[in-house]
Amino acid sequence: MTNPFSNNKVRHARRASLASTLATGAGALLLITALAISSTGSAFASPLTPHVTSSAPCNVTVTAGTGVAVPSTTLIVGVTAGTTQLMFDCNDSSAAAVVAEASLLAATASANVIPTGEADTGALGTFAPSTTDTGCPAGTAGSCEIATFAVPATFTSAGDPNAVCPPSAAQVNAGLFGCALAVANAQEAEVAGAEYLIQYASQTTPPNAPTISALQTTGSAGSLINVSDAAGATGYWWGAALEAITALETGATAITAPSSCTGVGYGDVPSTLLADSWWVQGSSTEVGGGLASNVTISNDCYNGTTLTPPVLGGTITVPATVTSGTAYTVYLCEVNFTPYPSNDVNSALACGKSANFIDASFTFTAKSGVVSQNLPVANTVTASASSGFTDQLASSGNTGAVTYTQTAGNPSIVVSSSGAVSTSGALAAGVYTASGTTGDTGTDTGTFTYALTVTATTTTPPPPAPKASKISGPAIPGKTVTLTITGTHFTAKAKITGHAGTTFTVTKTTATKLTVKVKEAATGKKGNYSATIRFASGKSTSVKYSVK
Repeated sequence: MTNPFSNNKVRHARRASLASTLATGAGALLLITALAISSTGSAFASPLTPHVTSSAPCNVTVTAGTGVAVPSTTLIVGVTAGTTQLMFDCNDSSAAAVVAEASLLAATASANVIPTGEADTGALGTFAPSTTDTGCPAGTAGSCEIATFAVPATFTSAGDPNAVCPPSAAQVNAGLFGCALAVANAQEAEVAGAEYLIQYASQTTPPNAPTISALQTTGSAGSLINVSDAAGATGYWWGAALEAITALETGATAITAPSSCTGVGYGDVPSTLLADSWWVQGSSTEVGGGLASNVTISNDCYNGTTLTPPVLGGTITVPATVTSGTAYTVYLCEVNFTPYPSNDVNSALACGKSANFIDASFTFTAKSGVVSQNLPVANTVTASASSGFTDQLASSGNTGAVTYTQTAGNPSIVVSSSGAVSTSGALAAGVYTASGTTGDTGTDTGTFTYALTVTATTTTPPPPAPKASKISGPAIPGKTVTLTITGTHFTAKAKITGHAGTTFTVTKTTATKLTVKVKEAATGKKGNYSATIRFASGKSTSVKYSVK
């Protein structure tokens, strides 16, 4: 079968902007990153085209230190932190005012992250008009303005210690392959088309290679192979880790950042950028493959503390062209949108030559007549919920309905003939297993295993009772004074009652202080009294106070 990427047309074009609001000393600057990377289509899908194409309003030149501004792109490679200087020569009509650098964490942040911490507000380049310069795209004297930007030796944000330029090794491994430069006008809005990605000369180590692990190592044509990242992997699918960039590449609308990262990033790499390729093991014979439409690779997500790298999941279908008894090397290929070379020198053979790819592989032996067990193979439940637990086993490669026969394991786990899993009653904490055989209406057979982990039921201890210790002063007859009650474990909506002549109004509550206005009647009698403090939680405490 022809590789699914082999007929692709690679198109080079400027990329539209990927925006994230950042702060400068003067206010908000819209950071834009734009990449000059190949846009790749597929024999099984329409060719991809840039979402937006625009004319560059600036020319960029390396005037000191190392680095190359790649012609007709927005990529600047090989810069040296603390040495490289860049000259931005922009059309005066663009109204360029400032250029700033930022971490690409701003492009992956969840909605609860304020991305101002990702910008370097201490190193800005400021534009000034020139009456003689002709180096801007407009090309005539009086039509250009110039700014010099010195690439800082290092950038670590005071607002976010993870926002660093050059990016850390962990960030590079996750797919953040550089830092961003953006030009803004005096109104702190981005200058369209003046967006750049810089890569550092110090970034000589490519990201760790991605990994792939297959749940099934044998099976029939048509069966499904569950794939995931290898256990403990420090190499991820970094080729297309930024959701906004893949959206630009496919012409899709970028996904709105989620309120939080759930452990698997947000959005998935488009299936048009993923393929599997099957080769007879130890040979140059390809027997099948296609777009990996049932494989998911999540994009990066940053919650302000932790960068969640891409996560691999899903299934690959065993092609009908395999031969029973033959071992195959199965490649998963991802289009590489980064400036880094592929992790595999043989990726052009396995994945195609129409674009740069990264890949990982596993071995699989075709075997006819096999019913393969698919996910789930395990689950977890608390002891308190174990009596009502249910699950459903799944299989593939069968030619008819599958019958499950439980032959071993703990009798507390029951697997029905249809593969329904249930418990025989409430279970204590522990691991319960079931295993057996499968068979379809033909002659195909297989086996299954299942493990249920029961965890001890934990109860959340009640919150500690509030306790008031003292009040900051006395009530005064005929006056209203503001006093502070100190203590511990205060909660919201406190109401205070004292003796008949005193009125308490709570104006502010923290866990250790209540700020109250205390109004004492003019006829209030001097003396010592007790006030009761009741909270919305139903808990209460008391405090001694005096009237003087």
